[in-house]
Amino acid sequence: MAKQGKREFALTASGYEYDKELARLSVKVFPALQALIANQHDLIEISKTHAPEKSIFLEAHLAELVEVEETIAKEYAKHCAKREELKMKRQNKDKIVKDMPQPEEKNNLQYGYDEHVKETEALLDEAANRMSPGLPSARFATSPRPSVKQEDKDIRRIAIGASIKALSALLGRKLNEQELSVIESQVDSYL
Repeated sequence: MAKQGKREFALTASGYEYDKELARLSVKVFPALQALIANQHDLIEISKTHAPEKSIFLEAHLAELVEVEETIAKEYAKHCAKREELKMKRQNKDKIVKDMPQPEEKNNLQYGYDEHVKETEALLDEAANRMSPGLPSARFATSPRPSVKQEDKDIRRIAIGASIKALSALLGRKLNEQELSVIESQVDSYL
């Protein structure tokens, strides 16, 4: 049988015995906890007016509630300080990068190399432009746009192909020439 660790207990201001191991956990201040703290303040004020004989308990409860709020405030201050520190580090890093001397473009081109990594094709194009600046080669010329009639033929071909495929899949066999001509005429009538 494994031996369990000995738990240490301590008392709060109101006499509540708490577990020190659990006290080491950092808790996120989620919305329900924020609402609980606000509601406890209201509840203490209501209880003071209706049960003044229990004011000692209420004062101890209020002291613990204030301690919770102070702990949350300290953790929030730490969180803001860390966030500000990260922001400053980022700004310093950006400033260092901007302050670094940039290589001169002309000097690099004189020696035949460029500091920036470029693809072979782009480097060859740049070299050709330096040697003979002029009209672009035929491979850079824009291709003529296809006519509207060619697009109609493509739509027709696609529609006929899809119809043939669907019907042959439905029948489970290849279609004969007569069935193919019927499909073509039907597609033409719809287009």
